[in-house]
Amino acid sequence: MVPDQLEGIVILASSGLFQVETATGVIHCMARAGADPGSIVPGDRVLVAPQPAGRGVIESMMPRRTRFSRKVAGRRQDEQVIAANLDQVVIVLAASEPPFKETTLDRYLASAEHCGLDAVVCINKVDLASAANSAPAPNLAQRADVYARIGYLVIMTSAALGNGIDRLRQALAGRVSALVGPSGVGKSSLISAVSPGVSLATSDISASTGKGRHTTTCSRLIKLGVGSYVADTPGMREFGFHRISQRELAWCFREFRPHMEKCRFDDCRHVKEPGCAVRKAVEQGLVSEGRYEHYLRLMGGGGHGNHIVVC
Repeated sequence: MVPDQLEGIVILASSGLFQVETATGVIHCMARAGADPGSIVPGDRVLVAPQPAGRGVIESMMPRRTRFSRKVAGRRQDEQVIAANLDQVVIVLAASEPPFKETTLDRYLASAEHCGLDAVVCINKVDLASAANSAPAPNLAQRADVYARIGYLVIMTSAALGNGIDRLRQALAGRVSALVGPSGVGKSSLISAVSPGVSLATSDISASTGKGRHTTTCSRLIKLGVGSYVADTPGMREFGFHRISQRELAWCFREFRPHMEKCRFDDCRHVKEPGCAVRKAVEQGLVSEGRYEHYLRLMGGGGHGNHIVVC
């Protein structure tokens, strides 16, 4: 490190402007001339050259330990890193408004596995699902149990009523996490519930589309306590994989792994090949039929070379 430079962690990134937390406080920064500001994301550890009036210039980025990313929206195949140096991602979906979809959850989980990150499943707005049906949301607990049985921590929450917030707070303690998921599922509301001193904007659901409106327009990393950070990320209306090969996709379905090595062929894609142990496990009830069907949909979701492209 060059003398007078400070090491820090990016806690906010917005349109080429950054806030970096350092040992001396938060510094408002720009990237150095010639650098790509779009490559700097919350969680990145950087070296800052302090300037007058609490300003600074990000001179360099330190190597990332982990990252969570997707394919950029649209037709391009570039990678968009959402947050860096994470311990886990908390995938937030709504029980209702917008409706809970396992296909969406499976995309996020596969990407987390590909990025080498722990994943927590958070199903928010359980109060709305119950209200809409005048009874506990039909089959929601059973649908969630599919993920608990393959080893994911599943937390049912209501940011409005406080249900499950203590359990979510425990899951975030001592870790660097990112809350990710579609627009309108209540990510910002959950952060405000977990840390009442934090005030974040929230929004309603579009009645015409059933989809959430983007409330969080920039990514930020919020400190919850010593060693505990959570990234609030903008909602995503499409989530595509970045360069996950067909063979890697099967590995990203964690319950397939004990069976994959038993397949007759080393290059088995677990679609129609004879002697496929994964398909046999599905027939025996050892692998969820619904999850396997989602895997087949992702395999057929469009290709770019030998890589899966799903939007």
